Amino acid sequence: MCGVSTDTLRHYERVGVLAPPRRSAAGYRQYSPEAAVQVRVAPRALALGFSLAELARVFRVRARGGAPCREVRALAAAKLEQLEQQLADMAALRDHLRELLADWDERLERTPHGARAGLLEALPEVPSGKRRF
Repeated sequence: MCGVSTDTLRHYERVGVLAPPRRSAAGYRQYSPEAAVQVRVAPRALALGFSLAELARVFRVRARGGAPCREVRALAAAKLEQLEQQLADMAALRDHLRELLADWDERLERTPHGARAGLLEALPEVPSGKRRF
């Protein structure tokens, strides 16, 4: 009904995204309409960077009658901040690689064909804690 496997449903139960469902007399799981909504929301939230633990926490608050909207908004804002930092880091890496390639092109121009130019050896030291990926 929700387009996910039973393994996914069971995993969502284990990590708390779904509350344990009622069982039929025959032992089959009987999920509530709210569980179906949660199962449909989960992949969209995961695609935006929410974790299963975050979703579980939000859904628990909702199940107790709370309104975690401000927390959801704060989580999304934090995701955006992380993404902005990653983009800045990637832009800096792109610029560094452009400079590096220009330097390497100059080295290769001065290096006789078939001789080593020492490109990797010319890489600058990266201070610890500054590794990009």
